[in-house]
Amino acid sequence: MAAHIDSIASSGIARVTKADFYEQLRWGDLLFCSGRAPVSRAIEDFTHSPFSHVLFCWLPAHAGQWLTLEATLARGVHVGKLRDYVDAYDGDLALARRPAVGDMQKFDELNAGFDVLEDGYDWEQEVTMVGHKLLKLLPVAHPKGEYYCSGLMYVMSLASRSPLQFPGPELPTPEQNWTDPSVVPVCALMRDAA
Repeated sequence: MAAHIDSIASSGIARVTKADFYEQLRWGDLLFCSGRAPVSRAIEDFTHSPFSHVLFCWLPAHAGQWLTLEATLARGVHVGKLRDYVDAYDGDLALARRPAVGDMQKFDELNAGFDVLEDGYDWEQEVTMVGHKLLKLLPVAHPKGEYYCSGLMYVMSLASRSPLQFPGPELPTPEQNWTDPSVVPVCALMRDAA
């Protein structure tokens, strides 16, 4: 089980090169991102976590490259290229796996993500979560058809028989996905790795 960490660098997770990262990568793994951009730092500070983003990794049949399924502010729920993170991300990456989730369950999760492709990014819920954390009387908004990264991972996991934990009135943060009992750290790719 993954436990709270203060940073990927100080976590003790095995550090790997890009080549080793791809060797260790398995279909359905989760990639946790610890960014250095201002928006990433703000999310990390707010959640008291090194993680600002999480995404689902998959390799289509007969495809030559790994893809992601993720939710970002600029594009909502979308398919991306994993190499954009491995080759060009401005921070550290932690690869994690849910060993109890079988291949058919991973397909179910991926299909659940495909069902919400192009749905918007849930900025309203994120903003109201901040307000609620500062003043408990403020409500948390729950717009329909909008997801942020870790909320998307939770919603996708509901399609399997092994859903991620649902920690409270709002969808989970990347940190809460990371500390789910079913999540196991695999390796870390540091920004300065060769």
